Formats: sequence, structure tokens, C-alpha cells
Amino acid sequence: MVAKPDVIVVGGGAIGVCCAYELAKGGASITLLERGAELAAGCSAGNAGLVCPSHSIPISNPASLRNGVRWMWKRDSPFYLRPRPAVLPWLARFARAAARWEAGSEAIRSLSVPGLELHARLGQELGTSFERTGTLNVYGTAAGLEGGAREGERSGLRFSVLDADETRELEPSLAGPVAGGVHYPDEGRVEPKQFVETVGRAAVEAGAVIRTGVEVRSLDELEADTVVVAAGAWSRTLVDLPLEGGKGYHVDFESEDGDPRIPAWVQETWTIATPLPGRLRLSGTLELAGLDLSISQPRVDAIRRGGDRWFHGLAGRPVLETWAGLRPCLPDGLPAIGRLGRVVVATGHAMKGVSLAPITGRLVAQLVAGEQPELDLSPFDPARF
Repeated sequence: MVAKPDVIVVGGGAIGVCCAYELAKGGASITLLERGAELAAGCSAGNAGLVCPSHSIPISNPASLRNGVRWMWKRDSPFYLRPRPAVLPWLARFARAAARWEAGSEAIRSLSVPGLELHARLGQELGTSFERTGTLNVYGTAAGLEGGAREGERSGLRFSVLDADETRELEPSLAGPVAGGVHYPDEGRVEPKQFVETVGRAAVEAGAVIRTGVEVRSLDELEADTVVVAAGAWSRTLVDLPLEGGKGYHVDFESEDGDPRIPAWVQETWTIATPLPGRLRLSGTLELAGLDLSISQPRVDAIRRGGDRWFHGLAGRPVLETWAGLRPCLPDGLPAIGRLGRVVVATGHAMKGVSLAPITGRLVAQLVAGEQPELDLSPFDPARF
């Protein structure tokens, strides 16, 4: 006989393991179910690994709307929409939500800033691979740099606006036509797969049970007082939310001398270069693709061209790994964190899943315990749809 757990967590990515860890630390009986053969089987394994409150603008914003119209039919563009009738209602909501982007930014930032400090704490306590490397936003035009400076002022974070020479001095690997950069010295990065595995082990040590290779097709199958749905893009098969899979890619190279020293995000082409242990990761782009995980070679080629254009020493370098994963995207660009009956939802974090995982885990544990969450969760109410 196996005792019925107090809580079942569905999903073994960054959000799911952080929920299980916080719940187990609080003394609850936890079982985590992951559909893949191991933890971090989905998007959590291969993202850029940035922990950056500076990037708190939701994906639904006027610039994305303009660029989306301009780029959506180009298969190698930074933002690509695969034409299909099922995505049209999502796009209509996306367009309406773009007008509220400033409120959305404040809401995401309210999670991101304490989330950065939680990452730093977990890095010290558990060895999650978090490093406060700083991050660098790189701009190819004066207008882009001015916009980046305004965003830095809105963020309330410590930042510096750098001219072209200062940007290259900070990051000598840059090769493209740089106008300047914005440096956030307090931000950092994790190796995302290592982060998930480390927090998962800590959850088990705290008493959680983790079962992999278990696909949940209906919440009715699960016997527990509370079910936490943290299954990323696949959460839409379990709860009634307008989730769309936003496919992201990475291309990993072996590390070499002269590679970027800190994570650098080239804004014009959405090219992100993240130095990780033993490898350099190039990532970027967003493809609205439903639950399709196939790899589009034109999009991979676009990431490589961005790397070749903006960074020294990447042209022709052998590739270690090419990867694609699905980010769970809601049309307003905000996550869904809240209770729906016996279900607590924790999904829809778009491009900030790893960054927001520790703070989401803490908030979910407070919701499950019936406590007042320490942050205002009204912008993230899953019932808003």
C-alpha cells in the first residue's frame, strides 16, 4: 500500500522541481510526475539560462506586434508563425494585450527581482550552477540603444549605458556593427539542465517522490488533495488555458579562447550567446508551433548566421548539439499562477521559465498551504481567460 500524497506535481521542468522542492521543505507529502524519461526533458533543458529581471517586457507588446506582422511569414525570422487556423484566436488576444504591455512589464518584474535573489540563494545552498556574471544587451543602432537605456531606467535595477568602445571593452568577442550596450552587473545565468537536476535531487532529499516516464492524460486520474500543473506547453491538455507552444532553439559549440565572457543578447536579431561550462550556447527566435518539436533547419541556420555576424570565432566551428524546445506562451505574455479548485496552475512563463522558477515554487507552496502569497498574484490569475 502506498499512502496518497498530499500534492501531485505534474511536470519535471524548472517550475515543477522548484514547486516540489518548496512543498517538500514545508513538510507536505509530494509526488512529482514527469512524462519524459528524465527531469528537464522539455524546454527547461536547453534554454539560454539567463536570470535577468531586465528582460521583463511580455512577449505581447507593440514592438513584437509590429515585428510579428513583418516577420511572421519568414521561416528564418526571429519571430515566425506557422499558419494554421487554431492559432488565430490566440493571435487576436495577443494583439489586444499588446496595449497593456507596461502593466505586464511591472507584473513580470515584480516576480523577476525577488526571483534573482532566490536564484543566488539556491546557488549557494544547493550548487545549482548560478553565477552572478552580469548580462549585456547589445544594440546595433543608436535608436535601439536609446530604447535600451529607457528600459534600464524603468527597471529600477543597477545598470550602465555603454558606448560602442565601452561595449567592446567589456565584451571583446563582439564582431558586429555595435552602437552600444546596456550592462546589468547583478544579473546572472545557470546551466539550465544542471539547475533542474540539482533542485530535483534536493526535492527528493526533502522527501519528495519523483517518477519519470509517466504521462498524465487527465487530472481525474490523480488522487491527491491538490494537483499542481506545471507541465509547460503540455499544460493545455490538462487545464483550460490558451497556451501556445513557442518553439525556441539552441546551437551549442565547444568553448574556445576568445568566446563571450558574459551572457550577451543582441537585440536586433534576438541572438543570445551564453557561456556555459564546457560550451558556448547560441539561442534565440520564437516560433509559434503548437506542440510540434521538429527542428527547422532554416531557423537553425539563422541562429548560426547571427552568431557568425556578431561574435568572433564562430564561423565554421563544429556544432556539439542542435536542440529545440517549446516555451509555454499565453497570449498576454504573463504566466498563470493561481488556484482553480483543487488545481494550482503554474505555467505560461514563456521565455522566463528558468528565471522565474524559484519564486514560482515559493508562491505555489504558499498557495497550497492556504497562506497569503507574499506577492500580488492577481495579474497572473489563471481565471483571467
